[in-house]
Parts: sequence; structure tokens; C-alpha cells
Amino acid sequence: MKKVLFASLALAAIIFSQGCGKSCRDAACPNAIPPFFAFRITNSAKKDLLTGAFKVYDSAQLRINAKRVNSSTIESVPRFFNYSGDTLALTGFNVDEKYAVYYVQLNGTTTDSLYFRYNKNVNECCDLSNYSFIKHNSLTVSPVNLPASYVIVK
Repeated sequence: MKKVLFASLALAAIIFSQGCGKSCRDAACPNAIPPFFAFRITNSAKKDLLTGAFKVYDSAQLRINAKRVNSSTIESVPRFFNYSGDTLALTGFNVDEKYAVYYVQLNGTTTDSLYFRYNKNVNECCDLSNYSFIKHNSLTVSPVNLPASYVIVK
């Protein structure tokens, strides 16, 4: 009798444990949001300073550096350029949570600090986490979800 009772309880436990939790097999998770941030450097008249007639800075000298969260080490970050004709240049890079702050360096001088927040948002089936741009130098900006572009005025 005890063996039958034990077997029944074991079978019931297996059946109930299979029904607990959410099945993610049919969950429709959105594609991961790319952590790409782009910026454009202009003057106050919105003329591009990396290309065209108002060029002031050499794009070959533009660097993106980032400070690691765990060691405060400064590392160079790969940057990408996108030119539209001879009047518009966007520079971009991928954001990563291992860095605390990103620095824009023009002609050997660090000119801007860019801060991002990692917005962790994981549910039972999907990782909806993303990044937002939150601060430029000492100025707090309304959070801008990535991917995004921003105009830096010089």
C-alpha cells in the first residue's frame, strides 16, 4: 500500500512540476536592440566640422576612448564613419556595459564625455534590455534609447 501511495505521489509531483512556469517555446521575443550610438560634430550654425567647407577637425585624428568600470583603465574603442556627400559626417560606436564613460578626442585633445545607462529588462522568456544615452559632459540629457544619434556643437 505504501509503495502505491508513494508511486502515486511521485507521479503527481512530476505532472504538476511540468505545468509550473511559463513555456517560452511560442514566445515572440523582439530582435535585440543594437547598442549603437552615433554623433555629429557641428558648429552653432549646424555646419559639419569633420567634412566639407567648414571642416575644422581631421576625422583621421578623431578617437573614442572609454574607461573600464572594474579597473578605470582607458581603452580605445573602434569607431565607424558614415559620410553623406561632402557636408555630413556621422561617427558611431557600440556601447558596452563594461565601460563607465566614453571620451571623444579631437586632434589629440579630449573634448567630450558621453555617459550611458544599461537598462536591464529581462522577463521569463525574453531579454528586452537596452542602453540609453543619459549625459553629455556635465549636462544631463533626456534619456535617448539606442540606437540613436546626437549632435555635439563646438
